[in-house]
Amino acid sequence: MTDILSRIPSAEVMPENAQPSRVAVKETARWSRRRLLGTVAGVTVAAGLGALDLLPWSKPKAADALTQWGMGDCRGYFDSSTVCVPSSALFSGNCNGSWHKDQGGSGTCYNFRYRPKPTECDGRNAWRWTGRTARRKCSDGHYEYHDCGGGNVSRFSICRTAI
Repeated sequence: MTDILSRIPSAEVMPENAQPSRVAVKETARWSRRRLLGTVAGVTVAAGLGALDLLPWSKPKAADALTQWGMGDCRGYFDSSTVCVPSSALFSGNCNGSWHKDQGGSGTCYNFRYRPKPTECDGRNAWRWTGRTARRKCSDGHYEYHDCGGGNVSRFSICRTAI
């Protein structure tokens, strides 16, 4: 048994006739061709995408902000006895939450469209009644309907919700 243990090399002292291992080749710290080309390609793509962001047509357009204000601020739309005027406006099926819908649809022989009008009154879209009459929010928009039989409807519409 001592014969086997004497053949195990020491981890601290190098044997006299030691040769380099053939299993792992000792490399210097240099990049492989694949790593270098991958890095160059990554930097090129990042620079190209960054340059595209500088072009004016790549920036998102600002959406009209839907804003609201208090009772009486919208000249010609306030009436102390009626909430959300004019009474000739369409008041049904045009709400998306408490704002006017922005959607449309179509079938075999018809199409319709609800659109908010963000600048209908003094550059704003909605107003609130918070007085004694009622507590409501009114958001203006437009409704259009067309069908094959010549039925065309184009109306001012208001989304009226309780607040």
